[in-house]
Amino acid sequence: MENSKRIIHSDEKLSISQSLFYGFQSVLACNFFLGPIVLIGAFQLDVKDAAALIAFTFLACGLATIVQSGFFLKFQVIQGMSFATLGAIISIGMKTDFATLFGALMIGSGVLIVIGVTKIFSKIVSRLIPGLVAGTVIICIGLALMPITWNSLIAIPGNPGINFLEAGVTFAAMLIFMRLGSFQSSLGRILSIGSVIYAIVLGTIVASLFGHVDLSPVGTAPWFSIPKLFPYGPPKFDLNASLVMTFILLIVLVESIGTWFTYTALSGETMDNQRIDRGVIGEGLGCLIGTLFGGMPVTSYGSNSGVLAVTKVFSRYAALGAGVIAIAMALCPKLMYLIAVIPSSVIWGIYAVICVAVVMSGLASIRVYPFSERNNLVVGVSILTTIGASLLPPQLVNSLPSLISYVLGSAIIVGALTAIILNLIIPEKEEDGISLGQIEANPAAVATK
Repeated sequence: MENSKRIIHSDEKLSISQSLFYGFQSVLACNFFLGPIVLIGAFQLDVKDAAALIAFTFLACGLATIVQSGFFLKFQVIQGMSFATLGAIISIGMKTDFATLFGALMIGSGVLIVIGVTKIFSKIVSRLIPGLVAGTVIICIGLALMPITWNSLIAIPGNPGINFLEAGVTFAAMLIFMRLGSFQSSLGRILSIGSVIYAIVLGTIVASLFGHVDLSPVGTAPWFSIPKLFPYGPPKFDLNASLVMTFILLIVLVESIGTWFTYTALSGETMDNQRIDRGVIGEGLGCLIGTLFGGMPVTSYGSNSGVLAVTKVFSRYAALGAGVIAIAMALCPKLMYLIAVIPSSVIWGIYAVICVAVVMSGLASIRVYPFSERNNLVVGVSILTTIGASLLPPQLVNSLPSLISYVLGSAIIVGALTAIILNLIIPEKEEDGISLGQIEANPAAVATK
C-alpha cells in the first residue's frame, strides 16, 4: 500500500483494509504487552495468570481506543496502559488485593468522567499542572521506574550473571534498532515501528540458549476464549486506595493531553477546551470499561505519534482498526501465552530503554523554560523527593497510616505532589526577560529566542 504524502485528516474515511493496515502499524508501535508484563514480574504471576492479565489489558486498550477515537476525542489516538500508574498499582496490589485495586480504578475513572462532563478540568486542573509541572512529573515517572529494572533483575531466580547478560543483549539490540530506525528510508521505517518486537525476539532467542524459554504452555492454550466480567471478583472499595488512584489518573490525563496536542501539531488540526473535555470523558469511560474486564488504566500513547509522522494518516478510522485488532488479539489465549512466556530478563532489558526514553521526554518538554532559581527548585526538589521515596525501606512505609503508606509507596506520587505544591507556593515572576505565562501561551515561539 503506497504511503501518500498528503495529510489525511481525522474525519476522512478509510476502507476497512486501510483501517486495519494502518491500525496494525499503530498496535505494533504501541506494544500493549509491556505494561502488564512489568506487573507480571512485580507480582510474580504464573504463566496462566500472566496470560490472562495480558489479555485483559489488550481488551481494555482496544475498547478504550474505540471509545475515544470513535465517539469522544475523535482523533487518531491509541489508548494503552500508562506506565505512570505502575507505582500506585503495585503499591495498592501488594497492600490489598486485585479486587481493591480495581475498585480504586473504578472510582478514579468515575472522577475523570465527572470532571469532563462538568468541564472543570480545563479550568482548574490545568492550573494545578501547567507545562513545567507536567514535564517535571514525566521526569519523575522515568526516575521512579528505573530502580524497578535493577531490583527485578537481581530478584529473578537463576544465575544473576546470565540474567544480566540476557537483559544486556536485549537492551543493546533495542538501542541499535532504534538508531537504525532513525534513518529516513523504507528499512528505517520498518525498524522504527517494530524495534521493540525485534529486540524481544533476539533477546528471547539468546535466553532460549540458556534454557529460559518454555513454549509448552503455548501448545496447550486454546485459540479462542470469551472474557468475563470482574475476573478478579466483585470490586472492593477503599477510600485511601481510591484517593491515590484518582490522583494518579489525573496525572495520567495530563500525559494524554500532551499527546493530543502533539497530534494537532502534526496534523494541523485544532484543539479547543470543548474537545479536551470530550477527551477527558472518553479517557475516563475507557478506563472504566477496561476495569470491568480486568484491564489496567489507559492513556493516549505518544509512541503512536511516530507512526503518524511517517504515514501522515491521521484518520480516526485507523485508530478504530487498531482497536478491533487489539480486541481480536485479546480473544486469542494462545497468542497471550506466547507473550507471557517471554523471559523476565528480556522484558527488563526493554523496560530499561523505556525508562530512559520517559526521562528524556520529560527533559525535552521543559527545555523551553528558563533555568531560573524558581524553576530549578520545582524540578530539582521534585527529583530529590522521587529518588528519596524510592529508597525508603518497605518496613517503614508499611508501618505508617494507610493513606500515607499508599502515597510514600509510590515514588511517582511523591514527586508529582512535590512539583504541584512547589509550583503553587513559589511565586511566578518575570525571569530572564521571559514570563512563565508567555511560555505557557506560546512555548514554540519562546524556544526560538
